[in-house]
Amino acid sequence: MQRRELAQSDGQAMRRLKQISDLLHGVRIARQLRSHDSWTREELARHQQRELAGLVRHAVAQSRFYREHYSGLSFGDEIDLQALPITNKRLLMDNFAAVVTDPRLKRDSLQEHLQGIQRDEFYLGEYRVVATAGTSGLRGLFVYDRAAWRIVLANTIRWNRFAGITPTFPLRVRVCSIGADNPMHVTQRIPESADVGLFKVLHLLATDPLPKLVDALNAFQPQVILPYPSVAALLAGEQIGGHLQIQPKVVATHSELLTAEMSRRIEAAWGIVPFNHYGLTEEPHVGFDCAEHHGVHILEDLSIVEVVDENNQPVKPGVLGRKYLLTNLYNRVQPLIRYEVTDMLAKSAELCPCGRPFPLVTQIGGRSEDILRLRDRQGHEVAIPPMALTLRIEALPGVAEYQADHDPSGIHLKIVPRAGTNRDELRAALADGIGTAIEALGAVSPPVEVTFVDTVKRQQQRMGKIKLIGASGGPKP
Repeated sequence: MQRRELAQSDGQAMRRLKQISDLLHGVRIARQLRSHDSWTREELARHQQRELAGLVRHAVAQSRFYREHYSGLSFGDEIDLQALPITNKRLLMDNFAAVVTDPRLKRDSLQEHLQGIQRDEFYLGEYRVVATAGTSGLRGLFVYDRAAWRIVLANTIRWNRFAGITPTFPLRVRVCSIGADNPMHVTQRIPESADVGLFKVLHLLATDPLPKLVDALNAFQPQVILPYPSVAALLAGEQIGGHLQIQPKVVATHSELLTAEMSRRIEAAWGIVPFNHYGLTEEPHVGFDCAEHHGVHILEDLSIVEVVDENNQPVKPGVLGRKYLLTNLYNRVQPLIRYEVTDMLAKSAELCPCGRPFPLVTQIGGRSEDILRLRDRQGHEVAIPPMALTLRIEALPGVAEYQADHDPSGIHLKIVPRAGTNRDELRAALADGIGTAIEALGAVSPPVEVTFVDTVKRQQQRMGKIKLIGASGGPKP
């Protein structure tokens, strides 16, 4: 027993040393990335082409999947990204063993490893494994070697700098993250990996009851909070109501859609504009906004984002795409090249006043699979984006929290009303507002069902996230 305990202690010490080493490398890489802020667009484009060429050649040489996927293509000094075939989660998960560039990485073994992790454990001593929430019905496994994870940590440090979060000594900045309940999910794995004592960190679960979150925050008195947007909006309501009494200097939201109304509530509660972070399990830091708050900077020195329509054709700046294609430029273990993501984005034609060369996303419109496909009076299909509903719902002051889904029978709303709200009037206003929004887009509005609830439940197996607007499935109308 004593020998086993010593072995476990040695293993934990070795993991801690690797963790510290990776973070120190991340700090060094973050300094290098800082110089990219002053690049021109031409310098950024040249960098992208160099990194893309290296990635594609590595994938073809080391991944059987990509070698076959790109069969018949020839590659010169420059890579025409748009000439490469598209990938998606289903394709990469179904061909997992052929995609990864280390043959020791077996999907079943990785799944087993995920079931046992508690902090920042390595697989085979060198890999970190994370999983998607499976909200699309397919759970994805994504693997980072230490070199790639150091870039993830560097981008975390970069995000902190964008938001004005810096370590202080001897008194450490108190940081509270609110996210997933398991380090298999990236919203908990990064805080676990980065927690080596630079900050005083408290991690709370998005699935915890609101009173429990309030009590913990009142006791901890964070200077920085990193919550899901929907949780931040609820906490803002508690602050305005006097139950929560904290004075954060920075609020930076992540993992969900930050709507305009959520942002207004946060600013009303604490007098600060929230920072918005946008990331995926497949690329934890796609982008984030700076102190100018003109939109989310897409960090295209580390990934390429192609906003496209339903036919995978590029859309013009300012146009909301139906999806985008992500190319991660630094993960060489599990290459992601033109990987389909169904989030709907709009890129701006203008750069941020801060002077950074990275393109701005000025609109994030939900997921394309959640689009309502209705009919006009002539029977033609009309696509209604989820944002058309969120704007109407959040415009009503009587709504504290909500969730909506739709199926062929209509639109179904779960509404947590604010105290003192006349429910009959709110029900009528919701039906009228949604109906008006849909008809303004040219479609015939389906029935709108409103159910009042005490709380909107978060699902632990989905990282505690909440989908504001979603499709229930079934045949399309």
